[in-house]
Amino acid sequence: MRRRRLGLIIFATLAAALVLLHLLLPLLIRDYLNRQFADMGAYRGHIEDVDLALWRGAYRINGLMVERTDTEMPVPFLDAPQILLAVSWRALWRGAVVARVQFRSPSLNFVDGGDSAQGQAGEGVDWRVRLEQLVPIRIDELSVRDGQVHFRNFHSEPPVDVYLTQLDMDILNLRNTRDADGTRVATVEATGLLQDQAPTEALAQLDPFGELNDFDLQLRITDLSLTALNELAGAYGKFDFAGGEGDFVMELNADEGRLSGYAKPLFRDVRVFAWEQDVTTDDKPLIRAGWEALVDLVATVFRNQPQRQFATRVPIEGSLEQTETSILRAIGGVLRNAFVEAYQPWFEQQTERESQ
Repeated sequence: MRRRRLGLIIFATLAAALVLLHLLLPLLIRDYLNRQFADMGAYRGHIEDVDLALWRGAYRINGLMVERTDTEMPVPFLDAPQILLAVSWRALWRGAVVARVQFRSPSLNFVDGGDSAQGQAGEGVDWRVRLEQLVPIRIDELSVRDGQVHFRNFHSEPPVDVYLTQLDMDILNLRNTRDADGTRVATVEATGLLQDQAPTEALAQLDPFGELNDFDLQLRITDLSLTALNELAGAYGKFDFAGGEGDFVMELNADEGRLSGYAKPLFRDVRVFAWEQDVTTDDKPLIRAGWEALVDLVATVFRNQPQRQFATRVPIEGSLEQTETSILRAIGGVLRNAFVEAYQPWFEQQTERESQ
């Protein structure tokens, strides 16, 4: 009887200790992470809550907010309502402890502050280190579901908000061990909608733990209504679109910091100047209306008439610190599209590889 009673007491004590640990551990983890994120130079992070599911080897971070602290900013740099982290049992059976991380409905805000220091781009913080603090074991996969990325300018006229929504992204092979040939290559695949309507896709290969001096990037945006970019065009180009659609294709390659590639903007049925909109209805200065009429004239004269497309191909060369683009070659691209052969919204390097 004494042994049974002693066994029950020990069992009850252990059970109570486990329950207490289960209740206190989320609070301890939350407080630890908040201490780690409290001082990040110009930025500060805060987590509202942590939920644990020890039996599944998983936990959930609720309400991660990263804000700039050295200047007043209307929007946070990062707002991540939920981050799910889970141990890969398949890898665990092979003797490796790796984790999968998923951000649900995060929002990332880049802000152009003009000539002042009021911008927000996450500079000055090694975000890979901060991610490792969230997950103190090796991360093998990272994904984003239903995310948003914004580029904003609160001081321009008009204010700018260019955004990518419904962002789904997967980063595979995100690890800190090298392959047999000494390389560490992760693959990034992403899709989304620019301005809620233009399909956007990106594919990249890079070393996630290196200096990012070596990477390959492909980016394509298709069927974008140009009027959706009027805030951007008005703030930075001093004109707006009256109609038209556009595509954008870019391929970049970095090899030990040396950059090469191109960008292709392709505009169809572009209308920049409309008499009723720009002169009769809108209260625009005459010089602004004249500038828009000139832009519209150039786009009309130098477009490919069969395709009704104004486009160019801009070579990108140089280093990651100092990128060079040739104005003369860009103008040559406009003339080639207009009078020789219309550019197409496909990846040139991929097409060359497939034709070999």
